[in-house]
Amino acid sequence: MKPSQSLASVLTIALQAGLLAHQSGAGTHRTSLIIQRTAKALGAARVEVIISSTNIGATIEWGSERETGFRKAPHMGANFALLTTLNQWLCAVEQGEANPELAQQALDDMAQKPVHYPRWLIIILVGLSCGSFAALFGGDSAAIMITTLGATLGMMVRFYYVLRHFKPSVFATAASFVALLSTGLLSHWTQTPEAALAASVLFLIPGVPLINGAADLLNANYLNGMVRFAMSGVIVLGIAIGVSLALRILGI
Repeated sequence: MKPSQSLASVLTIALQAGLLAHQSGAGTHRTSLIIQRTAKALGAARVEVIISSTNIGATIEWGSERETGFRKAPHMGANFALLTTLNQWLCAVEQGEANPELAQQALDDMAQKPVHYPRWLIIILVGLSCGSFAALFGGDSAAIMITTLGATLGMMVRFYYVLRHFKPSVFATAASFVALLSTGLLSHWTQTPEAALAASVLFLIPGVPLINGAADLLNANYLNGMVRFAMSGVIVLGIAIGVSLALRILGI
């Protein structure tokens, strides 16, 4: 079936869908499938996709016509709510419930929605989550409280550096240092300081990159998988440096 609009328009919509998925924490395989399914649902006969850690591209064909395009795709973090909305949008497009114009408008609306919750709410919830980990590690009430405080301060430092576009190694080192030092300075109030110290830096663990890196390797996307593992390794190294400095100051 010939596309109801030009191949260039189909390519634009497919790449925009892939860009949203890539920036919201989707793995390479899922991003590639979203681009392919979108283009084919809009009438493309053949779709070839290439995805790197910072770029996505595709070539789509119908008969003798062919269009190729690329987009810069910087990492934006995890947004699973957007991924769910995008999946629902794709199902509607495949079932013919949305014409190309409506599909484009829906993508534009998704892109304009706020990506994150308010920073103050994230900071508070991250602190509480680390406090919960301290409880799971067997910490007493005092350990939970000081872990929550230390992680909250560490998350504030993380946001400070991230918003100023510092590299992951820098914000991981600074945030882990502040979180552990703050928790360590108050550790005399608890009978379980080890639980508090261990839980105070868990908010920095790069869970999504590690999971996506493993998924990429399992799906034979070896280059992207190694890139994600390398990025995770840099963050873990930063955490180790910050923790080591804080422990040295605390004399532990």
